[in-house]
Amino acid sequence: MRWVLTPVGLEPFDAEAREFHRSQTSGEPFSAQVIEIEALHDRDMVEHRRIMASINDLAKALHLTPERVRAELLVATGNFQLLGELLGTPVVAVNSMSRRNMKDHELHEFWDEAIEVIKTKLLPRIENAAERERLTETLSLQLA
Repeated sequence: MRWVLTPVGLEPFDAEAREFHRSQTSGEPFSAQVIEIEALHDRDMVEHRRIMASINDLAKALHLTPERVRAELLVATGNFQLLGELLGTPVVAVNSMSRRNMKDHELHEFWDEAIEVIKTKLLPRIENAAERERLTETLSLQLA
């Protein structure tokens, strides 16, 4: 969805933005309407998809959910907050990888650290040698 900034404010630029605008309008002239839009950090979506695909592949090989692997990587790289105890259980809140919370350079820094964690701690846990080798090769290609 793209918007264009004009002297009168933001106006829909593409079909998706026009449709969003139509769904939010009340029939008043555009300049009289207030539509809330949240600015997000720029994101290299190709890299983001590659990272998420790698996490998904790793999760399959480890027989875990992608959420669990993502949380393990975030905790291992220090992207979490220890909240204390709740009902006798230690509680950790992992940081979000969304564009709203993690800037592009922070995502790249996280992934550089995460690859080391994957190589040293997660890959050795994969029982299938062929799958472990395939994932090792995939990760080494990402570094190139």
